[in-house]
Amino acid sequence: MMWEWWSSRPQHCLKFGTGSLAWAESERGWRGQRRRKCLMSPVPNGMISPSPMAPNLSDLTALADRVRTLTSSGRARHVVDRAARSALPRRITLLLPDTAVRATVLHFEQLPTGRVERENLIRWRLGQEQLFPLNEAKIVSQAFHDQGAGGSAAYTVLTVSVQEAVLKQYESFCESVGLIPYDVGITSLRLLNLWKRVSSGPEWFGRNVLWVSLFDRSLTTIVCRRGRPIFYRCKLLGEDVADVLNQSDMVHRVLEECSASLEVCHQRHPSVVINAAVICAEGEALALQERIQSEFQLTVEQFDWKTVETVGWGATGNHREMTSLAALAGLP
Repeated sequence: MMWEWWSSRPQHCLKFGTGSLAWAESERGWRGQRRRKCLMSPVPNGMISPSPMAPNLSDLTALADRVRTLTSSGRARHVVDRAARSALPRRITLLLPDTAVRATVLHFEQLPTGRVERENLIRWRLGQEQLFPLNEAKIVSQAFHDQGAGGSAAYTVLTVSVQEAVLKQYESFCESVGLIPYDVGITSLRLLNLWKRVSSGPEWFGRNVLWVSLFDRSLTTIVCRRGRPIFYRCKLLGEDVADVLNQSDMVHRVLEECSASLEVCHQRHPSVVINAAVICAEGEALALQERIQSEFQLTVEQFDWKTVETVGWGATGNHREMTSLAALAGLP
């Protein structure tokens, strides 16, 4: 539809994963109901190799063919305007693997009100803590107002840093296949936001939650206090998620990483008591769920396609894997 160029957020999302691509699109029917479609395409090992410093995409010609095939199903359904619309580039949300960026949570007693001053302070703080190289890096952030000690103001800032060369490769590739990245996100944060949207609102904001995301051969742990992230950590596992959940030693490694994240978070926020955990992973995570519940004394649930379909967020297409759920999370 021509007017989608004036909508606030793109109605299409392309998710890059280590083993697959996923495409999601959303439109309203003539009765106003929302219709969603999710499609997937596997890719050979090594074609998409997430890295915060090195190029992520290889064999670009073959990758472009796969993306064109995957996204061609989203073209017009009406014969009359099909030709005109097929010539238009489409705005998309571009969803990157967690390990393609660097993310962290910073805490401040004060923040400048001016945008430039605030960005300079955040960049300076990241440089002081030497968390990752800032040369040629694009930094985006989201600030949350908290209650400090004694009722004073405090701020939590979620920061995401991506090297310009890494982002440019994704953007240039998308433009070469007729897609315009309008919004860029990372997988675990978008999935976390989707879970908050479909879960019971008041209960969510009353809980302190450990989010465990097993995706793209990596583990991301996020601790949220009343709906706001206060801790973020991403570790590369180098194993497919299915292999992780089926191997007792890998499950043990995931538990150790979760324990380390909880320990560091407790050192920084000793008054925060974690009540629950959410696992977002491919396949059956019952063994991991039981171990987290017994060893950390948390109530645990798994977030997957069953969860979103229960609340009416269904989609058509070959969408049963988690990569496509991530693409769905990129839709408004």
